[in-house]
Amino acid sequence: MQTYWLALDIGTSSVKIACCDTQGRVLHTAAKPSVTFQPRPGWEEQEPDSVLLAVGALLAEAVARLGQPQAISFSAAMHSLMAMDREGKALSPLLIWSDLRSSEEARWLKKELGESVYIRSGVPVHPMLPLCKLLYWKNQASAAWFEQVHVFCSIKEYLIYHLTGQLKTDYAMAGATGMFNMLQLDWNDDLLRAIRIDRHQLPEIVSPLTALSTTPNFYLTKTTGLIPGIPVLVGATDGCLAAWGSGLANTRHISLTVGTSAAVRRWSNRPVWDQAQRLFCYLLFPDSYIAGAALNNGGGIIPWFMQTMDGQTSDPDRWIESALEAPPGSAGLMCLPYLYGERSPVWDPDASAAFFGLRAHHRTAHFRRAILEGIGFTLMQCLNILESVMGPSDAVFLSGGITRSIFWMQLLADMLGRRLRVWEGLDASCAGALQLIALFFRNSTWQINQPAAPEQQKIIIPHAETATFYASLLPAFEALYPLVKSWQEKFGH
Repeated sequence: MQTYWLALDIGTSSVKIACCDTQGRVLHTAAKPSVTFQPRPGWEEQEPDSVLLAVGALLAEAVARLGQPQAISFSAAMHSLMAMDREGKALSPLLIWSDLRSSEEARWLKKELGESVYIRSGVPVHPMLPLCKLLYWKNQASAAWFEQVHVFCSIKEYLIYHLTGQLKTDYAMAGATGMFNMLQLDWNDDLLRAIRIDRHQLPEIVSPLTALSTTPNFYLTKTTGLIPGIPVLVGATDGCLAAWGSGLANTRHISLTVGTSAAVRRWSNRPVWDQAQRLFCYLLFPDSYIAGAALNNGGGIIPWFMQTMDGQTSDPDRWIESALEAPPGSAGLMCLPYLYGERSPVWDPDASAAFFGLRAHHRTAHFRRAILEGIGFTLMQCLNILESVMGPSDAVFLSGGITRSIFWMQLLADMLGRRLRVWEGLDASCAGALQLIALFFRNSTWQINQPAAPEQQKIIIPHAETATFYASLLPAFEALYPLVKSWQEKFGH
């Protein structure tokens, strides 16, 4: 058995594990899918104990293969919320980032306290925020249910509790709730008083480097073969750790992630605010911030189209390849891809998807390509906004599920008109979580996914003429959302 570090990444569509030795060599990776339920339109939830069981199985497999880890670190998707009782049992489903049931609460909050929430927490008001979800429960749940709740937390805190018996969260995850004050590194007491939330029903906020310990008689310790006393780092959010794992620290590089959703991120040594509130800004460490823009509608809309419009569940990679049988611009067909509402750049949970320019000559391939181009146009907007606020960027590093398709990566490079550098190594969020362990042990020689290692990169070069063509189409795409929005407001859809 050898000394190794273990990272857990709790995503929306899957739970991943990555194990590396102290020199940065990958020893073991594995993943288990997560199931999302939609009990009503706009509701998106998961079963906390299903995630717990998946994590337990991955940990048990790692221990059986490699022995005891020297340390464990966490990465997790943002904006999830669940309720726990004093015994650590789930009292609710896990409401994930895409859950929109708190839209009414979000509209009220944005009107009354929106600017204050944005300035202090770094995130615009949107139904994705646990703050809004918590307000929804306050309005809908019974007083008897609230009395049973010991703590409201994300899935990361729930899992850490079942390893260590402690309830702590990190700066970035706290920022993602909307209830954080990043200037004071604590919960926003003024906001909590205004919405009548007791801070004792929220986890303690600590540095992502805070080390807890595996503890006997808690589920993930006693059922996986882990011994007591292993350091468990609180870790951080998947977006912040993906940025760090992609080598953004103290650079002007861009981290571009396209998976179920999508995001454009950049590093800053000070808080970044956008006057129009189109960008987020999360605190990873004091004086280290991740600013950027996030999309609801990334690759997650492809399965919907395959099942609903194609009437089949074919191989997504083949679907993407067939989309590119249509020409750039999809022969005049354009797609506004807001199937699940949208965050950046419009921050409108009621935004709708639409196709424009439909003519009799359009075929299935045109619709498919128009969807991919709609995602690409939205990323073009977000990249332009980020650079308008923070200045020009340097290299663009690409990660996420998109990297499984050379066809989609080439399309995105052509649309952005940028070279895309793709890591051939470990998942960026897992790499960031492992870098936390290296920092914890003060191992200055450990490295993985570093920009200084060009042999780890695949570079996607844009076609200049195609990039110019897409740049000429961007103003037309930008005109679509106001048209749809005005139609929705007029007809109430």
